[in-house]
Formats: sequence, structure tokens, C-alpha cells
Amino acid sequence: MDGVPFAFYEHLTEIQTMRGLSTVRQLSGTYGELAFQALTHSTEFVCTVRDGTHKVEELRYMASGRWVKTSEEIDAVRKKFVRQVWIFLKDAKTESVSREIIRRFPYAHGYNFVLESSSINEAWVNLAFSLRRLGSVSIRKELDDNALRLFQKLVTGQKLWTLTMRPGACEGGTLEMAKSLLCQEQFQKLRIRYAEPNGARRTTPVRELLDFWSANSDKLRGKRLIMIGDCKDASAQLEEFLLKESPSTVKELNVSGLQKAMEVCSKEECDLIARNYFHNHIVFWKPSCVYKYEEGEGEEERRLYISFDCHKEGQMFEQCRRASHEGHKDLFLMRDTTSLYVMFA
Repeated sequence: MDGVPFAFYEHLTEIQTMRGLSTVRQLSGTYGELAFQALTHSTEFVCTVRDGTHKVEELRYMASGRWVKTSEEIDAVRKKFVRQVWIFLKDAKTESVSREIIRRFPYAHGYNFVLESSSINEAWVNLAFSLRRLGSVSIRKELDDNALRLFQKLVTGQKLWTLTMRPGACEGGTLEMAKSLLCQEQFQKLRIRYAEPNGARRTTPVRELLDFWSANSDKLRGKRLIMIGDCKDASAQLEEFLLKESPSTVKELNVSGLQKAMEVCSKEECDLIARNYFHNHIVFWKPSCVYKYEEGEGEEERRLYISFDCHKEGQMFEQCRRASHEGHKDLFLMRDTTSLYVMFA
């Protein structure tokens, strides 16, 4: 690539994802050096908005995890290195902060919103709808009827490609909205984030979504369901679905039943998954193997690919890897995982 202008290399590093930069940094020459610099300096900006005004501003270096919290330090960071913007909306008060932040960081790859109230306002919906680089939207509480009506503009406009929900938000019309998103072509992944240890089961979103897949598998092919955090209840719901059991309180893991219901994917099938669903890779610190569950016959046959992180707190690894045929084959670890992954195929 001799003779390629420096500006071209610089542009390539600016549009690369973090995963792409991690790969390119290993190259020798100008491109590798620029990728290393971009990886080192890439940051994400986090802002909390309450009562229409800024409450907290922070900036995190994505490679090192170091936080910057003073206005002077944040302003000193070059705008082109701010790759992700996260805006936490504490209430539905009318505000201009979100729009100001987006103008402040024009080079961000994604503008992400976390909705911490059951209500939203129309101005925010219109702003989100107007964004070409709308990233993740996270819903922490079940939306009220008016909020659902307003949010529907983003759904029908097919503006969302990823959605994150708390279990408590996965009820009523909010869960039905998530199901309709899973049927849209541009939508890629639904995350359920278990932020705290599970108490008494109030909702069963994982089981409901898996039942929905059984009835609508053609529309959901290639989509991902990802559970993050304390996944005991999520894995129990997955187990109930795989073994066709009635919903109940969390009980002891039925490993022998799961071993009969699922099979470990061969290396050839794992390679096929990697080729056909290359955009659906997820990485773990200590990946399991890839398990396959099948149901139906002939043209009605459908399958799930299931994997999870076997990493335990305190274990250290140099880098994450994706699940493969060589991953850990220990289903006893599924209940204790902090990352459980299901792909619809």
C-alpha cells in the first residue's frame, strides 16, 4: 500500500469499529500505528439529564477503562476520538441537552439513550428519529400507554437495530413492542440486562420470547437474544423452554435433560455459523462451546444456537474469544453465567 495518502489511512481508522482497530493495530506501518493511537485514545461520553439539565458528565477511555470527570479534562479530548455517546434520561421533562450533546460530539459512531422513566416526551422521539447514527436504546421501566404511543414512531419507522431492557420493563405493551422489533429486517439484537440478583420471579420475558420464536421463526432468523448480568432466572427460563416444562420457581439445573435436548455443534457447523451469520458474533472471556437445539420437522424445522460465558469472578484473561467447537462443555456453569447468548436460526 505504498503511496497511499496519509489522510486515507487516517480516515480508515476514524470509521473502524473498536474490534476492527484491535485487528488493524497488529499491522506494521502507518495504518497499524494510526490504529494503535485511535484505540488508545478512543472514548465514550456519558451524561445524565434530570429536570431538563445536565447533572453528571463523565468520559471513559474504552481501552484502559480510565474515567475523566472534570470539565477541563473532558474538553481537552479531541472530538474525533469520542466514538460513543450515552445519554441517561431520568425523566420525561422537555430538554435541549441531548441535542446540544450531539452537536458537541459530531463524529461519534453512535448516540445511545437510556430511558429511566416510564414516560417519554415527543421532542426526544423526534430527535431520536432524526439521527442517522442512532445507537442503542435502553428501557429500564415498563413504558406507560402514552410513552408506548410516542415510541411507536421509532418502531414503525424501523429506526432501531438494538434494544436493551430490564426484566421489570418486559411486561405488557413494552414486551409486545420488543416482539414486533424482532420481526423487522434491520433489527439485530435484543438485550435483557439483569442488574441485580434475582428475587421472586415477576416476569418471564425469556420464556415468552422463546415461545414467540417457535411461532414466528422465519421472521426471527439471524436475530439475537442476549441476557447480561445475574442470569440465573434467565437460564432457568431457557431450560424450561428447552425441556418443555411449565414455568415455576427457579429450581436445580437439569443437566442431563439439557444434554438430551441439545447437542454440541461440530467444528464444521460452527464454521458455517461464522460464515452465514458473521455480523452476529459475540465474544466471551471464557466461552462455552456452541449448543444447538432443534424443533419441528421438514420445512417447519427451526433451531437455536446457544452459548455462554464460563468466566468466574477473579479469573483473568488477555482477550475475549467467540464460542466455538473448542469451547468449554460444562452446562453446570450456565446458571452462574453473566452473559447468555441465543441466536435464532
